[in-house]
Amino acid sequence: MIEVNGRTKVLGIIGNPIEHTQSPAIHNMISEELGINAVYVPFAANDDVDAMIKGLYALGVRGVNVTVPYKTDVISRLSGLEDRALRIGAVNTLKYTEDGFYGYNTDILGLERELTDEGISLKGRDTVILGAGGAARAVAFLCASGEPSSITLVNRTPAKADGIRKDLISYVREKGMEGLSSNIEVIPLDAAGDIKGNDLIVFQCTNVGLSPRDGECVLSDKAFYDKVSVGVDLIYKPAETVFMKNVRAAGGRAFNGLKMLIYQAVSAYEIWNDVKVPADLIEKIERKLG
Repeated sequence: MIEVNGRTKVLGIIGNPIEHTQSPAIHNMISEELGINAVYVPFAANDDVDAMIKGLYALGVRGVNVTVPYKTDVISRLSGLEDRALRIGAVNTLKYTEDGFYGYNTDILGLERELTDEGISLKGRDTVILGAGGAARAVAFLCASGEPSSITLVNRTPAKADGIRKDLISYVREKGMEGLSSNIEVIPLDAAGDIKGNDLIVFQCTNVGLSPRDGECVLSDKAFYDKVSVGVDLIYKPAETVFMKNVRAAGGRAFNGLKMLIYQAVSAYEIWNDVKVPADLIEKIERKLG
């Protein structure tokens, strides 16, 4: 049990709604197991982002996670950003510095660590992203950094995904990946079954299928699922979404977003406390939350 006293470091998360968050359970378990005098609490936020960030900083909160709908709005209130967060245009982790809060995107670090953990390499693979929101944008940049052979953005409204495509093309050209720049495309949802390739890695980045909409799926085209080798749903509740069931029914491997959630939290904790969270503790957290 953490003993709260005058030296306890305060960490927390801001968002609206915030009641569902699992983050306190993860962070407080890490502090207790590692014997670090820190406590992590949820802050129910309002839309006065400027006052919110100034208040947390003035109170000396040492680390803050940011969830919807503030991941973009907080950026203008920060002292600086890591490059990946700047590229993505969203942050989920703030670290206290003498100059103000500094921003990171550990969502992508979390997904990256999940893929490594499951032995999934993107190099030379055909990747597909379902959705065009903030999560899809972040995953698109992760895919690009993994040097796939192609990236296909699939969305009900293709125009919404076109901004991601243009930014991705600029990014990969900067990195000297001209071959990939010509293999980034946007297609409408009803054309997903026409995607070429039979060994696709697919990321489900919409909120369709999130509890309480457990019985829904953004895409049900069997011709599409027959081409999927690996499906990763960023949703972690329910533990098995309809998307995952469809992937498995067609013979593919499917994963939910629980490990991503845990690893993004672990990455944030390591940034705030300058520690390395051991693998056995990460496994213990997964067993508790799973």
